[in-house]
Amino acid sequence: MLASSAWGPGFRRRRFGLAVCALWVPLSFAVQAQAPVAMAAELRVVGSADPPYRIFGPGSPRGLYFDLMSEAARRLGWRLSFLEVPSARAFRMMEQGEADVMLGPLMTADRMRFLRYCEVHLPVEDKAFYALPDAAPVNSLSDLDGRSIAVHRGKRYGSAFDDRTGPVRQEVNDYRVALEMVVRGRLELAIVPERQGDLLLRQHGFPLRKQSLRLAGELPYVVISLRSPWLSRQAELERTFKLMREDGSWQRIERSYF
Repeated sequence: MLASSAWGPGFRRRRFGLAVCALWVPLSFAVQAQAPVAMAAELRVVGSADPPYRIFGPGSPRGLYFDLMSEAARRLGWRLSFLEVPSARAFRMMEQGEADVMLGPLMTADRMRFLRYCEVHLPVEDKAFYALPDAAPVNSLSDLDGRSIAVHRGKRYGSAFDDRTGPVRQEVNDYRVALEMVVRGRLELAIVPERQGDLLLRQHGFPLRKQSLRLAGELPYVVISLRSPWLSRQAELERTFKLMREDGSWQRIERSYF
């Protein structure tokens, strides 16, 4: 009788209840895992000011990268917030989960520890060197050895330059400052993304000459912090950028800057 009652209707009811609980637990965890994304008021975009790609100032942030991201967010119904910080700090914020997205970083093994690189390639930009008109010319990488060069803190310029030990690098937080240091004779050269350097020369009237050496641009990416609640929305963002290319919106935004 004990064996019979143990496997009777009461047991089946208990077994059914346990099965429901077992089903409910993973489902509840799934809901909780998605809740931060659904509840997040804004997707936090951080980065340094790098015209014409990222422009901060009066009014809403703009620039090629920000305009592309804003159009994608508009289509997705996402709200964005933009915060201007130096590149090194922006990467720390991404690593610590204090920000969600950066626009334009190059891919490195170290950054892949805390960043997810989306299948979205932003426009490639060659790097150029700027010097005073009477400075010794820069025609090859060997011409950089022993010379003082302003570089942007937290940025990479490709292994051909980054791994070279000959140049004497001085880190700054702003490309305008880099060019000003060359104008004042404090440094011999500044390395700047070419379109950005040309724009800064026109805007500020810097009496500098662009050198013949160029560093071929590497692919800049849209990246998401691995600690961001928005990581689960990566596929949606990638599909939206793909549609923007297909319908010509991406190209129209790009032509407005170049």
